[in-house]
Amino acid sequence: MGGDDRAGGGAPQLAAELEGPGADPAAQLAAMAAYDRRLFERAGDIITLIREAGRTEPELAALYRDGRTRADETRVQVFSSWPADVLRRGLDVTSAADIYAAVCNIDVYAVLTAERGWSPGQVEQWWSGALARELLGRRPGAGDRRPRQPARFAYPAPGTR
Repeated sequence: MGGDDRAGGGAPQLAAELEGPGADPAAQLAAMAAYDRRLFERAGDIITLIREAGRTEPELAALYRDGRTRADETRVQVFSSWPADVLRRGLDVTSAADIYAAVCNIDVYAVLTAERGWSPGQVEQWWSGALARELLGRRPGAGDRRPRQPARFAYPAPGTR
C-alpha cells in the first residue's frame, strides 16, 4: 500500500508540493487528491484485496488499518499546519480528516471509475473541488466565491515515511 517513487508521485514529490512555496491549503488538498488518484490507479485492487482479506486474516487487517492510520496522520499534520481561520467555520482538524476520508477513498474511486464511467482525472478533479468546498472557509474579500482549483500534486502513500 506504499508509494512507488518510480511511477511518480512518491514521498519526495509530496514533500516538495506540500511544503514548497505557494503551497496554499487548496493546492495541498489538490496534491493529496492527485496522490490518492495515482495510488488507487496503480494499487487500488491490491488495497481492496488486503482490506477484504483482513476480515479473516488479522495480519492483513492490521496492515490495512496501519495504512489508513498513516494516511490520516499525514492529513492531520497538513491540516494542523494551516492558520486557524482556513478550515470552514465550526470544523476542527479531526473532523476535516474524517470528511477527507469519506470523500476521497478507494470505494468512491471504484464506483466512479468502474460503475459510473468517470476517468481517473475526472475523479481527481472532483475530489479537489469537493474537498476545497467542504473543508476550506471563505477567503477574506472573496465574497461567496470558493478557492480556485489549483494545479495537481501528490503526497506520500500510507506506509511511506
